[in-house]
Amino acid sequence: MAGAKYPWKVAWITGASGAICGEIARRLAAAGVTIAATARPGGKLDQLAAGGEGIKAYPADVLRPDELKATVAKIESALGPIDLALLGAGMYAPFDIRNIDLDGFHRSMALNVDGVINAVAAALPSMLARKSGHIAIMGSLFGYAGWPENGSYGASKAAVINLAESLKLELEGTGVAVTIINPGFVDTPLNAAYDPKKKLYVMSKERCARKILEKLGGKPYEIAFPTQVELFLKTVRSLPRALSFPLIRWFARMMQG
Repeated sequence: MAGAKYPWKVAWITGASGAICGEIARRLAAAGVTIAATARPGGKLDQLAAGGEGIKAYPADVLRPDELKATVAKIESALGPIDLALLGAGMYAPFDIRNIDLDGFHRSMALNVDGVINAVAAALPSMLARKSGHIAIMGSLFGYAGWPENGSYGASKAAVINLAESLKLELEGTGVAVTIINPGFVDTPLNAAYDPKKKLYVMSKERCARKILEKLGGKPYEIAFPTQVELFLKTVRSLPRALSFPLIRWFARMMQG
């Protein structure tokens, strides 16, 4: 980790108090990247900043666009241009069709989608002016296809995947790269409410962060894993619905044992 080399000097990470982004922040900082860590004010953000040299706390709410723009201005004034914006603020809310949690759905869409575009709007202008930068967005494999009991999270990640595709097409030739990061289930507090029997090929936050950082420096459009789940969901996404729906039901039942 300490010997790794990355193409960024300054990385801005939203959702930095979360398990995956916190782990990425620590690994990048250990490799010499200066980290501007953003999350809502709290003990987790303070602990992250205190625990790693090169990690600076910039508390802000991603649902407040003006606050994010001011935060980016502070970061670039103090640390220099943001080379990498890793947008990872997010949440998971259970989805029960017999008792739909509307508040959970609305909060999921707000944090997982609005939080991303608010951060893009804050970081992108200076990147475009410099003709240089990298925007990486945390999505999910479960944004590729509908999944039982996953209506809130899946819908929000489907929106993020579509947004990333649009950004990729529009930013071609500007010098700004776009990466969508689509992991499967990661063992984090974010999805602790999800039925453990239905977590497909669950991985640790450490393994997830390592797999992301193995590829992110190359600025690919997509980083997706584990391969088995990625291939299955991308395949069923392209099939006629008369075939895809039974396959998803079968796969979901199989993973429950």
